[in-house]
Amino acid sequence: MNLRDWNSEGHWFTAYPGLNHWTEDFTHFEYVEAFKQSLTEKNGFHLYIHIPFCKKLCHYCICNIVITNDREKIQFFLDHLLKEIDNLKRFNPDIREIHLGGGTPSHLDRNQFTQLCDKLDSLSPLKDMSEVAMEIDPRTVNQEDLRHYASHGVNRISFGIQDFNIDVQEAINRVQPPEMIEDLLKVRHLFRGVNFDLLYGLPKQSMETFNDTLDKTFKMRPERVTLLKYCHAPEVRKHMKLINVTDLPVNLEEMFRHAVKRFKEEGYVWVGLDHFALPHDSLAVAHKNKTLVRTFNGFKPGPTKNMIGLGPTSSYALYDVYAQAHYDLNQYYDSVNKGEFPILRGVKLTSDDISRRHHIFNILCNQEVFLPHGGYAEQRIEFTKIKDIVEPTLNNYFGTLFEIKDQFLLRNLCSLFDARDVKPEHLKIAQKTITRRPLESLTHQSA
Repeated sequence: MNLRDWNSEGHWFTAYPGLNHWTEDFTHFEYVEAFKQSLTEKNGFHLYIHIPFCKKLCHYCICNIVITNDREKIQFFLDHLLKEIDNLKRFNPDIREIHLGGGTPSHLDRNQFTQLCDKLDSLSPLKDMSEVAMEIDPRTVNQEDLRHYASHGVNRISFGIQDFNIDVQEAINRVQPPEMIEDLLKVRHLFRGVNFDLLYGLPKQSMETFNDTLDKTFKMRPERVTLLKYCHAPEVRKHMKLINVTDLPVNLEEMFRHAVKRFKEEGYVWVGLDHFALPHDSLAVAHKNKTLVRTFNGFKPGPTKNMIGLGPTSSYALYDVYAQAHYDLNQYYDSVNKGEFPILRGVKLTSDDISRRHHIFNILCNQEVFLPHGGYAEQRIEFTKIKDIVEPTLNNYFGTLFEIKDQFLLRNLCSLFDARDVKPEHLKIAQKTITRRPLESLTHQSA
């Protein structure tokens, strides 16, 4: 068995322990107790708001969404979201950052968006936020919409690009010509930064078409790019059956490695696993200063680490608690009407979970791990074996600092600290294989 076999599946480690360890006997009341304790956190909170609605169904989408253009249905949801904000307001949390995601936040009309921003302003003034980011479906907006968002405090926008090739766009039911994006970018000066989301492994994609998408991306020069692998899971999302599996490319490792090379050549900083940022962007600066934070949304600049969710399926991450809101809208509405957080499931972390999460996130964010003497003896032995991948840069009385030299293997190394899901025999196989095989042959892990 080689690393390519062992490495075919695995966590992205946006949280530890993973969602499969969260249970539905974790309730609103347990979350409230943990939330009250976290209110003293000096760095405040990151607030994520999930808008579940989309105008059209994208065949690649694995998010939790509802396809509707019914304004009354959307308003009914929004009324409950505003009520949920009022429920949160009772605790007077110190909100420092906001991320509007989904779904498609830009599917709200201007009046609905104003209602949401006015309510958020009553919770914590948007003008005082270090960042107010918003995900945008370019097909749903024009320049005036973007001006409207900026006037309400949005200072970073993220375009769901995925791919610029028309054949690929038609295959995934998301047609948006490059000219559409270029027209919207004429008002980019209103925002602190522009993000692009790209996917590799999409139907009809080839190295040639993917390289052309990269060319167009570099021409538009977004401050940040998130590059993720398409996850084909028709057993989870039935609409993915609309994608012809014979159209899916097979040279994914080559695509990803080529993209990393191109981003570096274009002057982008490779952040963590799958994020790229221009050197002046706050994400690249945080990477340089070792102040990155790992969240459910990926990597972000510090300093906020605690995350509050609003809306269905949103997640909550406090120091020693994770939780997730109801998926079902009726259950979500029922909880909000009771004045409760709409908790579906969650988990209380043990001290061992917290320690392991610290090491995992340090690997992902800083490409390093500090192993104290006397602790994690097995991991210390394993790290000393893989000299081609990690390097001890500091040894003192307290322990050893290992620097990770190959970013492609971050998730492999995180697995060394995963006591919940990775089997010991797999770790032994992985370590033996890592020392034997040339780095060029190792595959980039899939979700």
